[in-house]
Amino acid sequence: MSHSPRNRLLATGLAAAVLVAAVLAAALAAPRPVAAEHPEADRSDCPTQELGELAAEPGLPLAANGRWTTEDCDSRFRAGSDAHTYRFELAGPGRVRIDLRSPEADSYLYLLAEDGSRITDNDDGAAGIDARIERDFESGSYLIEATTVGGRARGPADFALSVVRLSCEPIDLGVLLPGVDLTASGTWTLETCGSRIVAEHPAYNYTFVLPQAARVRIDLESEVGDPVLSLASPERGVIGANDDGGDFINARIEQYLPAGPYLIEATTYRQRDLQSLLADFTLTVHLVDEAAAQQRFLLKMEQVLAPEQVIAGEPFAVHYRVGNIGGGDLPEDASVVVYAVGPGIREVLRGLPVPLFHAGAAYHSGPQAAGATSTSTPELGPFGVSWQRPGPSWVFVAVIAFDGDDEEIAFHGIWRNVNVTDGPTFGPVAVTVDGAEYAVTAAADDEGSVTTTVAPVSGPETALEAGIAARATYAAAVRALVLEGLFERAAIAPLPETAEPAPVSLSSASSSALLDSFAGRYVAAIHAQGLVESFTGGEAINPLAIEGLTLDLAGTASAQYAYLASSWRALAGAVAGGGALSFAEARALQVELAYAERVLAPAITAGEIVTAARAAEAGWESPAVAARLRALARQRSCDVNAPRGVLEAAGVADIAAFVELHRELHAALPVHALAVDAALCGAAGVDASNASFLRRLGIVDADLARLDAPRPPAPAEPPPPEPLSLRIIARAAADGRVEHGIELAGGERILPRQRYLATGAAVGQWHVSSDVEVAAGTLGQVRARRLSDGRIEWSFRAAAGEAVVPDVRFLPSDPPPGVWFRSTAIDVVPLEAPEE
Repeated sequence: MSHSPRNRLLATGLAAAVLVAAVLAAALAAPRPVAAEHPEADRSDCPTQELGELAAEPGLPLAANGRWTTEDCDSRFRAGSDAHTYRFELAGPGRVRIDLRSPEADSYLYLLAEDGSRITDNDDGAAGIDARIERDFESGSYLIEATTVGGRARGPADFALSVVRLSCEPIDLGVLLPGVDLTASGTWTLETCGSRIVAEHPAYNYTFVLPQAARVRIDLESEVGDPVLSLASPERGVIGANDDGGDFINARIEQYLPAGPYLIEATTYRQRDLQSLLADFTLTVHLVDEAAAQQRFLLKMEQVLAPEQVIAGEPFAVHYRVGNIGGGDLPEDASVVVYAVGPGIREVLRGLPVPLFHAGAAYHSGPQAAGATSTSTPELGPFGVSWQRPGPSWVFVAVIAFDGDDEEIAFHGIWRNVNVTDGPTFGPVAVTVDGAEYAVTAAADDEGSVTTTVAPVSGPETALEAGIAARATYAAAVRALVLEGLFERAAIAPLPETAEPAPVSLSSASSSALLDSFAGRYVAAIHAQGLVESFTGGEAINPLAIEGLTLDLAGTASAQYAYLASSWRALAGAVAGGGALSFAEARALQVELAYAERVLAPAITAGEIVTAARAAEAGWESPAVAARLRALARQRSCDVNAPRGVLEAAGVADIAAFVELHRELHAALPVHALAVDAALCGAAGVDASNASFLRRLGIVDADLARLDAPRPPAPAEPPPPEPLSLRIIARAAADGRVEHGIELAGGERILPRQRYLATGAAVGQWHVSSDVEVAAGTLGQVRARRLSDGRIEWSFRAAAGEAVVPDVRFLPSDPPPGVWFRSTAIDVVPLEAPEE
């Protein structure tokens, strides 16, 4: 049997609906006519056909056959549809079913009081598209209107009407005693009596007596149907309802009940023709041995933590605590699943080790959800969740266990409602821009759409320039979302503030600025340790020297952080005292925070790891030290093979040597290289974070975005042109001149405009053709001269000026006219034409 947590969630919500329906049904069981509907059309010629009286006891039905001819009376309620009206008398109160069947039309039923007021109606309550009304009636006279959905346009059709009294008396199961379960079985069919709650759902009713107060479990199981249980007592009415509380989608009610008689309704969530026409079920009523039950396992999702409000598209963590609070262990062949679901969300952890869930064990996904005795385990981490659309939403976190036969043996979950907005909300927040004070509010409507209002304190109705509104919004968001709770941020909270403060100056929060600020002291620290010289000299790297390097960088970082933290606390104090945050202060805070979180924090953490390793008895082999190293490695969130960005920013000439040194530092002692890589990744990701901050605030302002824009990369030097392979070619003309050109490797011939060596050319004097041009630029000129023995010698002068002489370079003294002769191949680099 397969298990579907999603189906379980759907049914869990419906169980609450069933309970509400049960209470309402109990209060509204008797027919209550609505206000009479008296159509304006004259119905004096529309007959009412008498069906007769329905006896007080179940027996033969009242029946009628008819035909909608398309020329009958109009329906009271459906324009353009034929209708036939029938009257019947009910001799005594009871359960009555009215069926309207047609093989050709889509039938529709209306039940009316004697005065013509409508009581209820139905379409498709029976099989297929036949109509059925089933309910409890009082004695009296009733009218039935038999009509159609499709109207006269569907043509004539025959129909059959029946009215029958049902026998739906409860079945007595007897007295519930210890050690003896009460059981029953049956089949839900189209002809089964309808539920007292929703008549379209087939149902059976059972009674039993509990002789003394006890805990009772009622199970309703079916392979085909979707069981739903309701439990009632004469004194208290409906006292329980459940859908899917048992295994898979079976129903279960377990309650402590006082002594007395009880009524069970065993129905199915699926309507008659929305499931198999025959659905078998079994019902079991069982006395629970509470002392024994307490010695069994009991899995529970003990706590689920999710933010009340999140921003669409931004992931957040859902933390939880799960445990076995029962007195027994899970079966050894069991399997456990912890999962989270929600609209568009499905994250599942499968195959959790059963030994985790021994009696009394509890586990938390993070310290946020920790209990007094819970522990953490690598198998259970927080769920990462995000929604793309704003509006009300929810997340459901549950634990479920199955035995070796894949049957469910435990289930528990907790819902959390979450409001998703398309941006952050805050305010009103006081800020200043260029000396003027503004009140900024960002509020969300019921669908999560955020509207930001910027109002000048001096004149709330004053129109604002777009740039002023953008900067005021930025400052307000920094105050509300960054300054408030600044020291609780995950990267900031663990950082010490005890070092002697050292001032730090930063130009912007861009990746370029962060790398520039880090690069100089990184390279200087490496040189100060003498690592470059010793490494290039072939000496093995001393791990203690790396520890010293790491501590040196950490000391500088700690001093800078102490300076920043002090200024932040002063700023927070001034704002808390009623002051407004200026745009300049907000900008400085964002820049400093980016530097502290992305550059200083990894360096300080690495120094603490070195200190911890030196203090630990096992040194670097200490489990606690290894765990901190793994945590630092996880901050390497980008693809960093070497600290090239830092080296380029520091102006290092031989980057290749530094890259090799970085690799060897990691091999000798990883902590330093991990810290550098974490800083690099942090700096590399800051530009996207800056853009995201503006985007989530709805700020579209080029001037504001430009403040944290990274330095544009230097234009890359164009690669040198590739050399072309060519041969000098020549042939004798009929008039005695010699024609010259070149032939490329692919066979293409290029003949310059001036290419002939005259018959009377002086011996030994070089003659030059005009330029040979190709797509890549100018190649140069062909050179030729006559020799004293009658031969002609060739060479090529490249466009850059150098002479290129082929190995085979002589034309015979008496060449046949019109035949091309070739030199050996030479390589010539074309010269690009300068841009105009």
